[in-house]
Amino acid sequence: MNQAADAISLLVGFSQGSASNIVAQIIAPALGNALGRAIHIVHLPGENGALAAEQLARAAADGNTLGITVQAQLIGSLLGDRRRYNPLQDFSPVALFARNPMVLAVSNSLNVHSVTDLIALARSQAEPLVYGASAIGGLPHLAAALFASRTGIPIRMRVYAETNDLYEDLHNGRIALTFNNTMSALPLAKAGKISILGVTSLIPSELAPGYPAIAQSALPDFEVMSWVGLWAPAGTPTAIVDRLNAAVTQTVQTAAIATALQDHGIEPVCETPGYFATHLRNELTRWAPFVARPE
Repeated sequence: MNQAADAISLLVGFSQGSASNIVAQIIAPALGNALGRAIHIVHLPGENGALAAEQLARAAADGNTLGITVQAQLIGSLLGDRRRYNPLQDFSPVALFARNPMVLAVSNSLNVHSVTDLIALARSQAEPLVYGASAIGGLPHLAAALFASRTGIPIRMRVYAETNDLYEDLHNGRIALTFNNTMSALPLAKAGKISILGVTSLIPSELAPGYPAIAQSALPDFEVMSWVGLWAPAGTPTAIVDRLNAAVTQTVQTAAIATALQDHGIEPVCETPGYFATHLRNELTRWAPFVARPE
């Protein structure tokens, strides 16, 4: 096989160390084996995934260019300066194949030990607590906005280009809290640098053992799940989409791949193109109001 000539380009819109990049690195070799072709990961970080999404939307609909997609690329399309692609019209959903809860992490300097402690502290402060997020429309922002809406607590966002800088400020008490992914937060909590108060799944998660569900401990029905999917340019033939979906399903059901994902705090799932299309529509409907009024 001439890998250079025959490789599928897999576009990733986020930097090294991001959840989407980690997932892409885990699945690419096995997915390439399932398809009988090499997978070449192309990093196009910028504008919270928008640059990669735009390039994918312009690619030929022949199955030779695919994209890893996450909430940020979906929700980011609602922002005024990023309405350059339509996530429901410019892409063919292929598979939703990974998801995981987020965690609510706080600075140790707050000296709080539960979500109810945090809520009480926030209500007692003269100034809003500051939380860290990657961008408006990213899941850390959306989770915090939902939290503020449910609790009535005013909180203020500080945007970080680099996740490491966010955690450094959280560790040093320069920000109070963040909703963030398990793979980055859990090692820091285990090292005692930050504290985790709960997970954003409806029930406690095996992916973040030992932490309560916020929905059970403080805010009933509070749920925010991160997800990773695969999409192709709009108009990709159904036969190609179905073949890609079957290959993704085979890949994430492989024991080694499933274990690797779980080791990074990610649950492998196998959803159809139709399910993924419905999921994308539902996510846009759910989160659009929060993008319109960032806290």
